[in-house]
Amino acid sequence: MYNLFNLEVGVNMKTFFCTLILMSSLIFAQDSELTKGLGFAGGMPSGSGFSYRQMNDDYGFQISGGLMAFNNDDDDYYYSFVDHPLHGDGIPNTKDTFTQELYTGSEFWGNLGVSYYKPLHIAKKATFYGLFAASTYLESKKRKTRNFKYSISADSTKYSYQPIGPSKEKRVNDYTGFIGAGLGIGYKLSNNVRIHLEMPITFESGGNIYMYIPQAGIHYYFR
Repeated sequence: MYNLFNLEVGVNMKTFFCTLILMSSLIFAQDSELTKGLGFAGGMPSGSGFSYRQMNDDYGFQISGGLMAFNNDDDDYYYSFVDHPLHGDGIPNTKDTFTQELYTGSEFWGNLGVSYYKPLHIAKKATFYGLFAASTYLESKKRKTRNFKYSISADSTKYSYQPIGPSKEKRVNDYTGFIGAGLGIGYKLSNNVRIHLEMPITFESGGNIYMYIPQAGIHYYFR
């Protein structure tokens, strides 16, 4: 009876340990196959904001984007209409008309970027890769303009700025594109959390070239 009990306990323990080993192998196998990540990224050619990143053994890609919308309450009307004293021969020409502008009301900023990765070396904790990325940035503002003229007092001792006609409003959209290529390093902080740091050379649509502006990100990986 005692031997039979010991035999049954031994079989149960072996079954338990085999099950534990099998579960562990499945868990670690799943962790090693994590390729899809959600998180945040920031950079000129890669785009800035929320990010989806996928990194396979032979290639990878990332899509990033973000937006902001806010209201500019700067409605101060250009120049003050308070009288200013005249000094000697510094008399303004009352025939001249000039235009003053300010940005007011709603403003919008957004971007979208796409990156492609080519792994060059994959280690246990880190991945070294090449990258190519392209993005577009949009800045949209409401511009208000108004024409003014100088007005001199009757005794010719003071002057002020006086508006001519109503103000005009116009929505101004400014697009900027970036293309970049370079190298990057991804590092596993844990089985699920990974960070990356990249150093691209970036070409801007306005003709500027940026060499030493890095980009970075952090993602949570899942299956």
